[in-house]
Amino acid sequence: MEPKIQTLTIERFRAIRQLLIENLGRVNLITGRNNTGKSSVLEALRLLASGASTDVIGNILQFREEYSRDIRYSQPLDEEGFFKLSGLFHGFPPFSGEIDPIVIESRGGQVPMKLSIGTVWVRWVEDSDGMNRPISQKTPSLFPEEGWSPAIEVNDIAGKPRYLTRPTYPSRQPAEESRMPCVFVSPYGGEQTAELGALWDKIALSDSEKAVVEALRIINPEISAVSMVGGESPRQQRRAIVRAEGIPRPVPLRTFGDGLNRLFGIALSLVNAKDGLLLIDEFENGMHHTIQVDVWRAIFRLARDLDIQVVATSHSWDSIEAFQKAASEVPEEGVLVRLTRKGQDIIPTLFREDELAIAARDRIEVR
Repeated sequence: MEPKIQTLTIERFRAIRQLLIENLGRVNLITGRNNTGKSSVLEALRLLASGASTDVIGNILQFREEYSRDIRYSQPLDEEGFFKLSGLFHGFPPFSGEIDPIVIESRGGQVPMKLSIGTVWVRWVEDSDGMNRPISQKTPSLFPEEGWSPAIEVNDIAGKPRYLTRPTYPSRQPAEESRMPCVFVSPYGGEQTAELGALWDKIALSDSEKAVVEALRIINPEISAVSMVGGESPRQQRRAIVRAEGIPRPVPLRTFGDGLNRLFGIALSLVNAKDGLLLIDEFENGMHHTIQVDVWRAIFRLARDLDIQVVATSHSWDSIEAFQKAASEVPEEGVLVRLTRKGQDIIPTLFREDELAIAARDRIEVR
């Protein structure tokens, strides 16, 4: 079965002025030096899959520390003319209704999608039915006397334009609002197991539990079961516990170290991404190089069985070598994408399994 997305186009989003990646595979690893847009590609995919949901926008800006709950945040523009959503746009521009829109588009594959995010002035007016409806224009003549506010306009082929004047505080959800299932694993996504409770609830007592346990056994073969407990009150956080041979009672997953906790987050996210996208930022975090080949093998297997397209990032040579070894066992499934910055441009170079094998053998720089 073909991947969800074969060609990805990103224009004027964050670190990316323009980027075209063609011939993506089922499992993709994006490499490159710092500031080449690796994480921005994952963020663009999150926006595309969710139709730029308010939750996803808020989560992206909060993770980048471009989001504050300070009372001054209620002001639409700061003293220099920047608006609260400027971090989404290439170059962090001051607000203007004339800013060229962000465009994110996927072609080929199972689910062609397109999304544009532009800037407008918006004003809410009450119609004859008593409903507040937006009107927008690029340059209002009487701002601010008539109540115009700077906003982004989201145009999605799936529906009518939507307007957002500021980010909303993101809620914790097992998967983001989406037209395609999409689960994101942050660089530190395995550190707070309490955040994985909702993902666990979706697969508890199903066959997917077995897949998660099998993944954990890559690091510790003595593990026989895993579960989530707690959360009965707001003050009681949920935590993951495991049963393991030789230990008389269930113990917290954190007892076994950060690597197992990271793997739990990846495995749990993977089974929740069925029929959609799994995005992993900095795949190698917390995992020793000796187990990475087996982790990639599990990802390739479950991606095929559950019809998932995986896009991960890394700047580790160990991770690249592990990816190549796993990809060599399933030809045509794995693609490595190296991003290189040349001035304002980001250039992608794709390596399929045979080319990646040569690069790994000869230690050709692909990071």
